[in-house]
Amino acid sequence: MTWGKLAALCGAILAATPAAAEWLEASSRHFVLYSDTSEKMIRRQSEALERLDWGLRRFAKVQDEPEIASRKVTVFLIDDSQVRSLCGCQNVGGFYQTRVSGSIAFSGKASSFGDNGIGQMVLFHEYAHHFMFASYDLAFPAWYTEGFAEFASTMRIKDDSAQIGVPAQHRARGLFQGQRFRVPEMFDPTLRSRLGSAERQDAFYGRGWLLTHYLTFKPERYREFQQYLRLLNSGTPSVAAAEQSFGDLGALSIEVDRYLAGSRMPAMTMMYDGNVLPAARVRRLSAGEADMIDLRMRSIRGVTKTEAAKLYARAAPIAAKYADDALVQGWLAEMAFDAEQYDAAVAAAEQAIARDARSVQAHMYRGAALLRQLKQGNVKDAAQWDRARRSIIAANRSDPDDAEPLWWFWLSFQMQEREPTPSAIKGLYRAQELTPQDWGVRMAAAVARIEAKEWAEAKRLLRPVAYHPHAPEDNPALAMLTAIEAGKSGSEIRAVGEVKTEATGEQP
Repeated sequence: MTWGKLAALCGAILAATPAAAEWLEASSRHFVLYSDTSEKMIRRQSEALERLDWGLRRFAKVQDEPEIASRKVTVFLIDDSQVRSLCGCQNVGGFYQTRVSGSIAFSGKASSFGDNGIGQMVLFHEYAHHFMFASYDLAFPAWYTEGFAEFASTMRIKDDSAQIGVPAQHRARGLFQGQRFRVPEMFDPTLRSRLGSAERQDAFYGRGWLLTHYLTFKPERYREFQQYLRLLNSGTPSVAAAEQSFGDLGALSIEVDRYLAGSRMPAMTMMYDGNVLPAARVRRLSAGEADMIDLRMRSIRGVTKTEAAKLYARAAPIAAKYADDALVQGWLAEMAFDAEQYDAAVAAAEQAIARDARSVQAHMYRGAALLRQLKQGNVKDAAQWDRARRSIIAANRSDPDDAEPLWWFWLSFQMQEREPTPSAIKGLYRAQELTPQDWGVRMAAAVARIEAKEWAEAKRLLRPVAYHPHAPEDNPALAMLTAIEAGKSGSEIRAVGEVKTEATGEQP
């Protein structure tokens, strides 16, 4: 073969080779996705997640939120090894975090999204938690919180419909070979904290799915479950509420076991029927964003003080090459803030603001860095604190529905050791409404309600945390709720809760 023919052949091969994957962002109504994949795949993944949200709303009869633009879930679809590295754990297909700055999820990339692979099931499970806490300001028993998430995790996304209630085959071993928790045990609020081994955890998740599935497709039992929730959220202890609602819990346990032994389980098919799918806007990340994205993922995942210093040292020289990229400078400001490099955080934020005067992140971190400097310097001059707050106010004006500036405005008064103004309290309540999944903000709002002697509102805020399946054994929300029910004073209630506003990770 001549050199000319060889060159022509090589050219033909190269032309036929698919283009290398590149970092893309797909922004739709409820989600922002990042992945180094093809445009076709990221659109499919965006579509699957929007169909999941649609299916959950259709199933639960929950209306869409009008102010969702500032509260989208950010999802990073990455290699499984990256998921494990960011999680710091093994044998995970993905994980989810929620905070006042926004909910995020990390999931393994699916080769064919919609095939109910493990990565998709984990992501669907975690989004179901997000959906539940955003949609219902209620306490749920731990088994239902996890059971509903498992119920949603197997949703099948088809071209014309979504199907919910598909059997959780991945829980089969725990269901058939694991411990068979009886229904009375499932309603014991201490069971979740006593599970221990991975095998018992798996069995608990499986039984939670089974009980959720059974109650969902047995109308008379589902009505009894709704009565149970009403009693639970009015202060009746869980087991007593279950006995009053379901009657003989042993009989219910036998029914559920028979249901599992049956040959077939129902599922619900929901036809799209012309419902318009929220379109995804796909864009290629800028050169600066692409160079910074790995560091951005680690930053947004959360870092220790030592990790933050190392991350900033790596990010600063990269960001220096992209001084005109407002988003990159905003990311750098956050990394500098985490590393306690406050002058650098202010400089990067101002660099970003010069190019994008409406950057919420830049205004936010400029203000946060200035506030932190005042706190560390033990500055008492009220005028300096007010000047620092102007950046937080600017962030709020750029996006009134972003919860983080509202939270930081209230937090600034805690840092100054000054009583928050009525507008700061109002902002705290609004931040909690915008991010109901953030327990730190919720607890701070509950304390404010206690101080105002608004007992019903305080109990409403505390109950979801008090019954949360991943709450610590010394659950402060449960202790505070118990103290309110016992008629304790505000100071006594706060003392048993030992509430710290640092719970969100945004320490003063």
